[in-house]
Amino acid sequence: MIDLKLLQHFEAVYRLESFSKAADSLNLTHSAVTKSIQNLEQRWQVNLFHRTTRTVAPTEAAKRLYPMAIDLMEFAETTRRETVQGEHILNIVCGPGILEGLLHPALLEFRKAYPETRINAESKAPLDAINDILQRRSHLLLYHTASLAGLPQLKRLRMQELYTEPYYLMCRPDHPVLTDNKSLAEILQYDSAIAGFDQHFAANLAPEHRRVFAEHNYPKYRILSQSACIDLAATSDIVTTLPARIAQPLIKAGRLDGFALPGDFSFSVSAGTLLDSAPEPTVSHFIDMLKLG
Repeated sequence: MIDLKLLQHFEAVYRLESFSKAADSLNLTHSAVTKSIQNLEQRWQVNLFHRTTRTVAPTEAAKRLYPMAIDLMEFAETTRRETVQGEHILNIVCGPGILEGLLHPALLEFRKAYPETRINAESKAPLDAINDILQRRSHLLLYHTASLAGLPQLKRLRMQELYTEPYYLMCRPDHPVLTDNKSLAEILQYDSAIAGFDQHFAANLAPEHRRVFAEHNYPKYRILSQSACIDLAATSDIVTTLPARIAQPLIKAGRLDGFALPGDFSFSVSAGTLLDSAPEPTVSHFIDMLKLG
């Protein structure tokens, strides 16, 4: 088993590039920090730092260890807080559109039942998100179903589809794309800004759709901010796509106009948790709130 103090000392040396500075930051002697690093190197039979009289440089092994050491220390601190203070944290990782447009209504309902629970939510690439779940850095994954399909790690997750609804093409109210019933190919001639459309999503499109998207170099602007895409559509001739539950209020308010995309494109959200771990009540409740939204 790894002594977390050794990792703490390693992290300080790596970050500060100095045994002396690390010792000062940890309120330890230079000798104590040196012994810790030597102990860690001996246990794992690996060199972590190149040492000279003037410099301390990490080895390739140290570069691989550093991000994992950070994760381990953060997990240990979370565990300590939950044990000592009874504090609970719910870590969520999701797609950018879900983070900006769909998460906060569920959060407002969730806090009524769990007012003391802290929530950390962030957006990452699908593969990185799954790895966060597998390494227990996150409790809940929320993504477009197509972005996850085919990933080999998916078999280690408990997945459930939350809802499916149409995609809307969205634009400013006087945009020329609104004048006719246009085909998908005609729509794709306009510049688009999209908050998602990662490579996994694109790979799982129907072949005929994948072909027409590739022919038009769609999307022209892939900006991982749904609010930025909405602003671009409202203030220029750029168009964007949004799920129905986000698109319809914008249309009703008159800020944007739009219509369901031709070609049976659907926005399908799935939730994932670790398969070999029983779902916690907070996770299950948050999923329930997403379904209601």
